[in-house]
Amino acid sequence: MAFESKTVANNFLQWDFADGNASVTPMKLQKLVYMAHGWFLAIHDEPLIQEPFEAWPYGPVEDTLYHVFKQYRNNPITKYAKTWVGDKEVSQTVNSEKFKQVFDAVVGKYGSFSALKLSALTHMAGTPWYITRAQGETEIPNDLVRDHFRGLIING
Repeated sequence: MAFESKTVANNFLQWDFADGNASVTPMKLQKLVYMAHGWFLAIHDEPLIQEPFEAWPYGPVEDTLYHVFKQYRNNPITKYAKTWVGDKEVSQTVNSEKFKQVFDAVVGKYGSFSALKLSALTHMAGTPWYITRAQGETEIPNDLVRDHFRGLIING
């Protein structure tokens, strides 16, 4: 079952807010959610988020997340994304063991990276973003993301 990108993003914000010092910018959040989505696809052969990533000039971007957090620009995000549940607006997080394993691995591997370093990783030749841009397409296909991250597992 795929989740809303905002819900997955809130898990990263919860991790970021745990020490009391918000440090995750919108760009870093985009890249962390992308990495989690890629690893989840590679391991479980199903998408983590419902929405597609697009090949924007500065890397993979999920449009909903962009609009929710764009007011922060290059500054740390200080509030969770909200979702409507019935007639209430709430902040939700993913509570799934399959997700937690991937989330913990992504935080362990990429959590200390800067937004620019994460962006550089997604821009390398042969990445799904690179291939999608080279083909003049906008939406990055999940099978391309899955295969790329499976290659990272095999090739280290």
